[in-house]
Amino acid sequence: MLVERGGEETLMATKEQIRNIKQNIERTSQGLLTKLQEFRYEQTGGFVKPDTLYSIYYTLDKEQKFLTGLKDSTNSKIINKVKDKSSFQTYTEIKFPNREDYPVQSKPEITESDYRIGSITRYFTQVANDPTQPPFEITEGDFENQNSLYKYTSFSWKLEGTRQEVIRDNQNTINDLIIDYPNIDKSLFPLQFYRAPQNSPDDLEKKLSLLKKT
Repeated sequence: MLVERGGEETLMATKEQIRNIKQNIERTSQGLLTKLQEFRYEQTGGFVKPDTLYSIYYTLDKEQKFLTGLKDSTNSKIINKVKDKSSFQTYTEIKFPNREDYPVQSKPEITESDYRIGSITRYFTQVANDPTQPPFEITEGDFENQNSLYKYTSFSWKLEGTRQEVIRDNQNTINDLIIDYPNIDKSLFPLQFYRAPQNSPDDLEKKLSLLKKT
């Protein structure tokens, strides 16, 4: 029983580690295939079969992690390269000896509570000394922990109301933002995340449109 409990605890810890890897990334490369004896499973030490689907995760602390499957896979396993350090690992160890706090692109997660309120606060940033770099959306946490190399803005974004009201208010917001953040309109459009109030004319029109397609 003690062995079984220890095995369960190890499995749970591994699943938690995998979940943390997938959630705390700057970017990822998905849908790659392993080569012969290129990787070993971290838990067992055995070689991963060639042509096994895997993905690379570039984490927020500048590490490179390898997991079998895709980001939405529920049975991913940690695998490690048999070869020497990759060029990315070598580069980041030289370029980033210590982790700095850089804003990371993110999408807002809209909740039912947000829709009940009718609006959310959104956060954007842009490289301060290069206006050609496009602005991008970030989390509230990155907004509060600002980096001097970037400039930041926050604004209210309407989620519900009549279609005309939402278009008007959000377009006015975009027009104001463009003054200091050129090209931010490439990331924003007035009906982004819009949801018509239940049983409103806009909602009923959408439902009728869906019925016609079925």
